[in-house]
Amino acid sequence: MKRTAPALEDAFVPLLLVVLAIVLTFSTDSFLSSGNILNVLSSMAILAIVAFGQTFVIAGGGFDLSVGAQVALHGAVGAIVMRETQSVALGLAAAVLSGIVFGLLNGMLVIALKVHPFMITLGTSVIGVGATLILTHAESVGGLPASIAGFGVGRPLGVPWIVWVMIVCFAVSAFLLSVSPFGLRVLSSGGNREAARLAGLRVERTIVATFVLAGTFAAVAGMATTARLQSAQPTVGEGLELFSVAAVVLGGSALHGGRAAMWRTLLGVLVISVIQNGLNLNGVGDAWQEVAVGVVFILAMSAELLRRFSRLRTGRKEAPPRPSAADVPAKATVT
Repeated sequence: MKRTAPALEDAFVPLLLVVLAIVLTFSTDSFLSSGNILNVLSSMAILAIVAFGQTFVIAGGGFDLSVGAQVALHGAVGAIVMRETQSVALGLAAAVLSGIVFGLLNGMLVIALKVHPFMITLGTSVIGVGATLILTHAESVGGLPASIAGFGVGRPLGVPWIVWVMIVCFAVSAFLLSVSPFGLRVLSSGGNREAARLAGLRVERTIVATFVLAGTFAAVAGMATTARLQSAQPTVGEGLELFSVAAVVLGGSALHGGRAAMWRTLLGVLVISVIQNGLNLNGVGDAWQEVAVGVVFILAMSAELLRRFSRLRTGRKEAPPRPSAADVPAKATVT
C-alpha cells in the first residue's frame, strides 16, 4: 500500500532527536561541537552494526538474544588467530566465519526445533559466553599485529575508522533489506509466513539467512571492538542484545516482523547514543544512567504498542510487501 504523505509515526523519532538536540545544546556547552559529534558517532558504531544484523532477524519475525555474546566470541576468535598468525586478514576471515557458523546454528535450531527464537538464542547466548571464557581463559587476548593499531587512532578524512565501518555496514544492510529481492522475502516472511509459503517463498531458508546475517554483523562488530581496544575482552558484548532490540523497535520497525528499514534502526541507535552522551555531558552518575537506559527500553516497547493502537483506531492495517510473480520464480533461492 502506498502512502501519499509521511506517517506521523515516521516523523516521531526525527522530531525526538531534534528536541533532544535543542535541550542538550542549551544544557551543555559542547554538545554541537565537532569533537562531541564525532564522539557520539564513534560510541554508537558498535551498537549500530549489531543492530543492523538484528533488524534482519526482527524483520523476519524473530529476534536474536545471542548477538551480545557473539560480539565477544567472534572478536576473541579473530584476536587469537591474529595473535598466532600475525595476520589481520586471517583474523578477520576467522571472525566472520565464526559469525556465519554461529548464525547458521541459531537459524537451523529455530527451524528444526520449531521453538521460539527467544528460547533458542537465549540458550546459544549462554553457550557463546561459555565458549568465549574457554577460548580466552577469562582473560583479555593481546599480542595483536602492530598494523591493527592504526584502526584505533586512524581518521580518514577526519572521521574515525569505526565510523566508516558503520557507514559501510549501513549501506550494505540497507541495500539488502530495502532494494534486493532478499529483503522483500524477509519482510514477506515476517509479515505472514503462511502467505509467503503459499506464494512460493522458501521461508525456512530465508529465516536461517537472517540469523546468518546477524552473526556476520556481530562478527564485524567484534573485530571492530577488538581493533579499537587493541585486545579481545571476554565481556565486551554485554547488554548489546537488549540495546539492539530496543534500537530497532524505538526506530519504528515492527517487533512482530514484516515492517523494517535500516534508516529506522540507525535513528533508534542515534536516540540511545544521544541520550547517553547528554547524560555524560551533564555529569549524571552511572547509577542514574542505568535508570535512564531502562526508561529507554520501556519507551521502545511502548512505542510499538502505541503504533499498533494507532493503526487499530484508524483502521489501517500494516501490510508487508507482497511478493510478485517476478520475485518468486519457479526456482527461487535465497540471495
